[in-house]
Amino acid sequence: MIRPFRPLFLLPVVLLAACAQLSGPARPEVAPAPEARLDAADEARREREAEEARLPKLELTPPIVYGVLASEIGAQRGQVGNAAATYLDLARTTADPRLARRAAEMALFAGQVGVASDALALWIRLDPESHAAREQLFVVLLRAGKLAEGRPLIEEVLERDPARAPAVFVQLARLATRQADKPGTFALVRALSDRFPALPEARFALLSVAAEVDDQGTVAAEFDKLAKIAPKWDLPVAWQTDRLRRTDMDAALAFLKRELARRPDAGVELKMAYPRLLVSAKRYDEAREAFDALLARHPDDPELLYASGLMAYQLKDAAAAEKRLAEALKRGHAEADFLRLTLGQLAEQRGDAVLAQGYYESVVSGQNKLQAQVRLAALEAEAGRLEPALARLEAVDAASNDKIALAQSASQLARQYKRHDLAQGVLDRALAAYPNTPELLYERALVFELRGDYACAERDLRAFLVEKPGDAVGENALGYLLANRTQRFKEAQALIARALKADPDNPTILDSMGWVLYRRGQPRAALPFLERAWAGMKDAEIAAHLGEVLWQLGRVDDARALWDAGREVDAEHPVLLDTLKRFAR
Repeated sequence: MIRPFRPLFLLPVVLLAACAQLSGPARPEVAPAPEARLDAADEARREREAEEARLPKLELTPPIVYGVLASEIGAQRGQVGNAAATYLDLARTTADPRLARRAAEMALFAGQVGVASDALALWIRLDPESHAAREQLFVVLLRAGKLAEGRPLIEEVLERDPARAPAVFVQLARLATRQADKPGTFALVRALSDRFPALPEARFALLSVAAEVDDQGTVAAEFDKLAKIAPKWDLPVAWQTDRLRRTDMDAALAFLKRELARRPDAGVELKMAYPRLLVSAKRYDEAREAFDALLARHPDDPELLYASGLMAYQLKDAAAAEKRLAEALKRGHAEADFLRLTLGQLAEQRGDAVLAQGYYESVVSGQNKLQAQVRLAALEAEAGRLEPALARLEAVDAASNDKIALAQSASQLARQYKRHDLAQGVLDRALAAYPNTPELLYERALVFELRGDYACAERDLRAFLVEKPGDAVGENALGYLLANRTQRFKEAQALIARALKADPDNPTILDSMGWVLYRRGQPRAALPFLERAWAGMKDAEIAAHLGEVLWQLGRVDDARALWDAGREVDAEHPVLLDTLKRFAR
């Protein structure tokens, strides 16, 4: 039999999603400590009003209007660098800081650091009171790895407006890794942070640059200070946890456990990072205990219910998984469609088709909806309504790629119930809509082979290889078909040999090579290929082939043992049943 592709929409989606959702904490964005945040809206409003009072009264002459319009139109057409240069020329001509600012914005967008620096320097010259200009310029210098050049600007901002220190230190922490002179950066940030001993952002900036020079003593000391002055600021702990887990998962776990112990008011998201790290370390039982303990303290948190529900599913505790995921859905978790799909699958597993159907029908968008439609079709087919089930899949409104995958799923469903005529009809219609689609050609070749139409199966496989020349799966399928259903063994072996060269450890290709050698009368040459195939994949068809070769080599007891093992895998496999019938087993 031609080996089918793995079904596209019948994957264990919950488990796959669980693996994604239970990964380690994402790399955090740097943000100011909650205690130190200013009212950004009020501050921006005050600065805007002050700036407007300082701005020159500029007459809009035709050259200025033309230059602004040309720059904006050019930027919309992708010529942002040219627009920045034009704005910079206008700013120099008019001495208007607004034009310098616009030049800087466009230059930064275009990645032109030199032009951005010139524009920002001009902006400062034209509007010496602008805090925004100074901050943007030192950020540009930091991004370029020029902290030493930016030091005067930083010190000036800190001196003139200490209230802006949190934002300054956040930028230092965020961009410290870009500085080539690590020791120099460490010394500078230490000197600056010493002026603000009780400012959380200053402590974070210092520990981040200390980490760059591997000064673990300073890192530890600054975390000690942060635990006292900003026990509710989770960002530094998340940052260090993420940094450690990249090289030493045990160190990350130990650090996070220690910090959480002295931060009882830490956010739930940071607390959840600990069991997630345990999942990443494959310490599943410990992870579940940690999730359960956390859930006991925060029973209504939707994110925690979601994560712990997926953890329970991964550990095959379907009852706990269903309870927690249903509660997460009730609590308004953002992944509502995924939760409905998952809950539908859990209901299916315990035999409640009515509840499963209700969940699936409530899935409304995206890939989750397509998955739900496939499951609804499977439920209909199981209830004896195969043709309406196939019609459901064909009627789904979806993009081309999804329509192709749905046609494959419909064919696979029809094959499951041995309605190969219906499977062919689905594929004929899909290929009429999407001609020469390789996946559909391959699937129809499989259906033709099952119907005994080997000529059409060969035709579709050759058409598949026209679309995907040299594809190992296609060459193996065609070679196996020729070896199994014709006497063209030489051509079959050549195709399988090419496939095996491309994918030398693939059990299905190894099985095909063993089978074609056996069909050519070379059972001893076939044996090692079939033994490797069986070792790589416990498949009933491989067991049938290997058992037959062992029988022909006089190893009757070994053959019988192989066939028994194959029956344990799939007692109804047609190739195994045919083999047992031929050998009176």
